[in-house]
Amino acid sequence: MSTMPNHVSKKSKTQDPIDTVVGSVSEDLEVPVASEIVFRKIWRIRKFKKAVSKLDFVDSPAFTCSVNGTITQWNVSVRFWKGSNGKKVTNPVVLCLNLTGVHTSETGQARIRYQFGVWDANIRHWECSSISSTVLNLESRQDLLSIGYKSLGIHDRHSDNEKDVRIMIKIQIIHSEEEEHSLSQDLARILAVNSEEFSDTIIECASDEGNKTLKSHSLLIRSRSKKLGTKLEDFQDKENKNIRYKLDLSFIPHDVVQEFLRYIYTDKVQNAEMYACKLLPLSKRYGLPGLTALCERTLITSITPTTVPNILLLADECGCENLRKAALHYCEDSEEVKGNVHIGKSLAWRVMEMVNPDLFLEACESIGSSSSNLGSTDLEE
Repeated sequence: MSTMPNHVSKKSKTQDPIDTVVGSVSEDLEVPVASEIVFRKIWRIRKFKKAVSKLDFVDSPAFTCSVNGTITQWNVSVRFWKGSNGKKVTNPVVLCLNLTGVHTSETGQARIRYQFGVWDANIRHWECSSISSTVLNLESRQDLLSIGYKSLGIHDRHSDNEKDVRIMIKIQIIHSEEEEHSLSQDLARILAVNSEEFSDTIIECASDEGNKTLKSHSLLIRSRSKKLGTKLEDFQDKENKNIRYKLDLSFIPHDVVQEFLRYIYTDKVQNAEMYACKLLPLSKRYGLPGLTALCERTLITSITPTTVPNILLLADECGCENLRKAALHYCEDSEEVKGNVHIGKSLAWRVMEMVNPDLFLEACESIGSSSSNLGSTDLEE
């Protein structure tokens, strides 16, 4: 039986191992339209409370967003407010997004959209801030440029078992010229002109002047929503021989149907803040999960003490658990809601108590209140 030698030669002691890895690998996304890409980066800050108590500032490692030959370099910084005594305040913290470098062969104006989030380790859910944006000239540079900041409260639920906190940043770079030549923009133009030449479907919708009609394309309707496709009825229009189908949405207002169609054609909604609460039930009814997610994100970023009861009712009605949890967390964090200022005086909370008492009780528990705090004299005039 062979045995290993009990000594090592001088040659083997001094010989360096052979490195079989040569060079490095980089990544660049190639897509038809760069603005369709949303970069999501997650920064895990280890022992968060200990780090912010000892350090005057905390910076993330640098990260890169590279698409269609344009390379942008970024980092996220944690900075602190100062109290009246001149000492730093460790909660809330200030999250800053910094552009640290750009490499591009083409220059032009671009809009940067960004959003911060913090991970709720208890329910495994991202709590997101509102979406912000700024416009800048995108050209090669190496100096640091502050894009924007958000004040963010960090609570016990944000720390995991290892006392780490996860911060998320979403970045979208929208080149003005690129958007003009995208498929979604071409489809938007077809929708806008209400083309009789290519349309084969009439959609009936409600308006103050009676039923209005919009023209559409059955192929897109069927491919985007099987449930909508089954509602298409055979139809002949004497004035337009191309029309073969009719879709009855006469119970939905004309402007809402327009935005509903805009999403079907382009994956986008104009004035999403205005229409999200109306489009969310339609997205669930007709099986459009992308529209559901868009409406949820919009509503989460626009919650206020005034709107939170209606959003809670809507989330519960539509079975949107992420939206429901976000609204309950807002109740927990908002000092205005905690103080019962808005709860006691808002008719919306009264309606919730009557139509969904279980949800109302859950909201009160999040706030640390009870329904007994709400007297009938507190109702608005």
